[in-house]
Amino acid sequence: MNRFIRFILEKMRPHVERRTGLVAFAATDRGLVRRDNQDSFVCAASHAFLCVADGMGGGAEGATASRWACEDLSAACMAAGDDLDMREEAVCDALKEVNSRIRSYAKEHGYKSMGTTVASLVAEPGDVTLARIFHAGDSRIYRYRYGRLDLLTRDHTVGSELGNAMAAGDDAQAQALKARSNPLAHILTRAVGTEMIVRPEWKTVDVQRGDRFLLCSDGVHDMLDDASISSLLASAATPRVAVARIEAAVLKAGANDNYTILCAYAVAQRSSR
Repeated sequence: MNRFIRFILEKMRPHVERRTGLVAFAATDRGLVRRDNQDSFVCAASHAFLCVADGMGGGAEGATASRWACEDLSAACMAAGDDLDMREEAVCDALKEVNSRIRSYAKEHGYKSMGTTVASLVAEPGDVTLARIFHAGDSRIYRYRYGRLDLLTRDHTVGSELGNAMAAGDDAQAQALKARSNPLAHILTRAVGTEMIVRPEWKTVDVQRGDRFLLCSDGVHDMLDDASISSLLASAATPRVAVARIEAAVLKAGANDNYTILCAYAVAQRSSR
């Protein structure tokens, strides 16, 4: 092949660059004690939208609330396009709408405690270098990076709020532990559908290749401590393996609640232009 033809073919070849994308896998189950599963999730890694919701108020009501939250938030996010700011604005509007929808439905049917937690990660599908996370309730988002596990959310519960307040005094660790062991500790202070105005907490986080994210309901983190979660994420080469190992550990620990496990890994992906 002469040099001119080789030059032309080289120019025609698509330019390939490496960008950061997400690969993910998820599982949910009623556990070993509960009769119904009120959890829902969205695992749309290619669209850079991940969400876990844990319903409350009984089997049908809780399942409906969590499903509506996942469906409405994901639909709004994807309809907004790829711009991260536009996605955040769309999700904020959808949160208000689904909050009103749940409240109206609960009032119409006489349900007194219908609602759902939500924990979600939103990014730009083309190149995931920044993510917006938001949550209401006690579903959590963790990030494992370079051997360190960080909890990116804080539980919106009576125990957590009391613990944070009491930790400012003497013997901070003991005071915080005492607050979280209170029988009322698991009562939610924020959720979707339980108040007239929904109050999600937002945060912007950077994303690096190699990061491993875990989104989960309290049926996971009530069963497993941070050291166990860190070890399980560290040892799993893929999100599917991570979910399987975390699920096995939750079941071994008793799985006394519904559980949802969503693992997402930030990886290099090829894109042509």
